[in-house]
Amino acid sequence: MSSASLNINEQAKVWLDKGLSDDQIKAELLGHGIDERNLNDIFKEVLKLRRARNTAKGLYFILAGAMLCLLSCIFTLTSSNTDVGLVLYGLTSLGIIIVFIGLIKIFG
Repeated sequence: MSSASLNINEQAKVWLDKGLSDDQIKAELLGHGIDERNLNDIFKEVLKLRRARNTAKGLYFILAGAMLCLLSCIFTLTSSNTDVGLVLYGLTSLGIIIVFIGLIKIFG
């Protein structure tokens, strides 16, 4: 049984890499001969893997957006030009948008 569950875990990673939908994954599980009673438990594990990947991707977006906001702040403070509007408003707005994309990946 443990080798079968390990095989399903490896297969679930492949399915997620391919970008299969939930219905396609359920069809694949049924095609592997998984019993209907065990289907929901295995599918919950597949959903956990999907959420973990989305969380990791979202955290990368949040990190990139925060770094862009920090760089924008540093450039604005060290700039001697009177026209810092592009850096102040443009890069900061872009950084905030990237942070929100990361939040959407995590919570959406």
